[in-house]
Amino acid sequence: MLDTSIPLDDITPFEGKEFISDEDAYNYYNAYAKKIGFGIRRDTLEKSKKASGEILSRTFVCNKAGRKVPREYESGIIINRRPETRINCDVKMKIRLTSSKMWKVTKFIAEHVHALTSPDKVAHHYSHKQRHRSKTCRSFIDSLHEEGMKPSTINRVVNVFFKGEDDEQVTTQQIIDHIRTTRHNNIGTECLTIVRHFQDRRESDPDFYFAMEVDHLGTMRSVFWADGRARASYLSFGDVVVFDTTYKTNHLSLPFAPFTGVNHHRQSVLFGCALLADEQEGTFVWLFSQWLKCMHGIAPKAIITDQDAQMRKAINEVLPNTRHRFCSWHIRKHIAEQQVKLMSKYGDEMPTYFNSWYYARNISKCEELWKVMKEKFGIEEDEDSWLTRMYNLREHWVDAYLKDCFWAGMTTSQRSESINAFFDGFVNANTNLVEFVGQYDKAVATRRGSESHEDFMTLNTVPVMSFSSPLEAQVGRAYTRVMLKMFQKELGDVMSLNYEETSKEELKVLYSVGKYSEERKNWEDVTYEKNGELKVACTCKFWETEGVLCKHILYILWLNQITSIPDKYIMHRWKIDARYRYFGFVDAMKSRPNEESTERESIIRLWALRGNFNEAFDMAAGSNDLLSKLEQLIKNFITEAGKEVRGKIVQTRDSQVGSEVDSNTHVIVLKDGEEITVRDPLQPAKPKGRPRNSTRIKGGFEESEEQKEVKQRKCGHCQQLGHYRTGCQLLKKQMG
Repeated sequence: MLDTSIPLDDITPFEGKEFISDEDAYNYYNAYAKKIGFGIRRDTLEKSKKASGEILSRTFVCNKAGRKVPREYESGIIINRRPETRINCDVKMKIRLTSSKMWKVTKFIAEHVHALTSPDKVAHHYSHKQRHRSKTCRSFIDSLHEEGMKPSTINRVVNVFFKGEDDEQVTTQQIIDHIRTTRHNNIGTECLTIVRHFQDRRESDPDFYFAMEVDHLGTMRSVFWADGRARASYLSFGDVVVFDTTYKTNHLSLPFAPFTGVNHHRQSVLFGCALLADEQEGTFVWLFSQWLKCMHGIAPKAIITDQDAQMRKAINEVLPNTRHRFCSWHIRKHIAEQQVKLMSKYGDEMPTYFNSWYYARNISKCEELWKVMKEKFGIEEDEDSWLTRMYNLREHWVDAYLKDCFWAGMTTSQRSESINAFFDGFVNANTNLVEFVGQYDKAVATRRGSESHEDFMTLNTVPVMSFSSPLEAQVGRAYTRVMLKMFQKELGDVMSLNYEETSKEELKVLYSVGKYSEERKNWEDVTYEKNGELKVACTCKFWETEGVLCKHILYILWLNQITSIPDKYIMHRWKIDARYRYFGFVDAMKSRPNEESTERESIIRLWALRGNFNEAFDMAAGSNDLLSKLEQLIKNFITEAGKEVRGKIVQTRDSQVGSEVDSNTHVIVLKDGEEITVRDPLQPAKPKGRPRNSTRIKGGFEESEEQKEVKQRKCGHCQQLGHYRTGCQLLKKQMG
């Protein structure tokens, strides 16, 4: 752009002056206008009548040139309009393309019919607001937006970054307009961009997996993806999975469905995620099938979801051997909502009996209390009855029926919901699909940074022992910091317990253990058996559900002077090296050897070898000698065996493309040469199961859109836009 510090006489246009391009002419005239004190805009142009349609001339005018044609309105109705800026100013500069392909000024008028703008305000003219339209600034804004910053924050950063170049400031509205334009330009090509993004991810991450469901017209319905780190995490921590679909944060309101678990630090870990077309059984069947393929056909031992009938049917079909638990928080909320109805139908005593049944300590007691409640209140075997329906589903939500399964300390979908809350800092309801996928990667990277930090702290700190117990020292050497604290909590409660010996055999003793202050009927039964190897069990089922020995068992071990916990009672998934040892994966294979194939065996060996290599690398990282040995071993292996090429898996859903294909449809060639045809979703999915009063952090762009909607107010009296009934001039006039 021309330097406005040049003297006025040197930059004043004149007829006959030539420019290399029409853009150079515009910039020259704009610099002159800023020096004088007015703004400009592009006006008419003349094109060649030939097929090329080449531009032959252009006219640049003062921004106050011309006048808007007023509309005709009904008599007496006043419409609020923007202030008028055009007052028929004749100032202009016209240029024409010459035979030598230069642009020559053919007409120049310099006299204005209005007062000029003072130097301190001239920069507010639209033509002089150039910074936010520059390529450098737009690229900078896009980068900050991709990091999840709000427009107001981007505004401050941009102005600080460009501070000192000139006096021009980028406004928040200019940033919002740029983001909105970029999003609008992406409409119709989002699926194409997503697939290409996933293909690029596979180049850097060969274990990256994605699948897309399309209908018979090629319209995208659902998409699922998981990177190599998520798949590796599943093999270590995928015994219990939380699945939730209540989060909708994209401009099409597609339900966001993450598969979440808990790692050895008791942190939430992602096993992949999806954007779904709807929440019907068929969609869930497709998703669970793709997820199972992604995870080498290994189903989780347990899954936690909300109480959704369509989801339950899909889990029964695709994951028949997986224990399915309803989120206890949603169950308790549902029960609280039904309490009034139960009391009105069965009487005020019903909640007491219901709670006794619900909190029964074992299955036999639960069934006994159900019979008592059924007879007392005359509960009929009616499928339309809420009580009967919930009783038939008791294995999914009543604690007594769930104590025989490991749940990794989870009883609710809170893990998934906390992941949702975490994503609020990166996306909002206006985020398009392309942005969502990119922001998902950034959010996951931030999440994994927390896990890496906890790994570092565990490996580089010495655990603090509280009780000087050999059991505590043994666990401290094996478990992560957070799991050691959990064990110490149980160990700290040991001294508050008492016991009674209820039965004794030669090698087996049954104890009743509980607190002094508790009633004996609430004490737990601990079985202690030492026949070659030590065996212990407690009716509280803390070990079975949490993976940590309970205080009742620890008390009996202390009573019998046991100084070492058997390895089978130190769960591998809570150990420091759990990520590098795929115990859950191997256990799943052992449980069904008849289903094993040669291909799956090779996959097991591959992932196990990768885990061993990662462990070896971590062990050698602190020693130059060990690193040299490891490097030499790898070089020798490469020399002897050569480089092996791993096959790549590309998962897509077969699609049949009909004749009604519009301009938003794209044919995509995958890396193996296969072609798929996809187009963007046409309309938002119908929401289901989302709480009406649910809230979510709103981004600055989203808030600006809401403010924009407020401006489109409509009068309830005259039905005109621009004002409400309270400000209607026609109504005031009629009322006198």
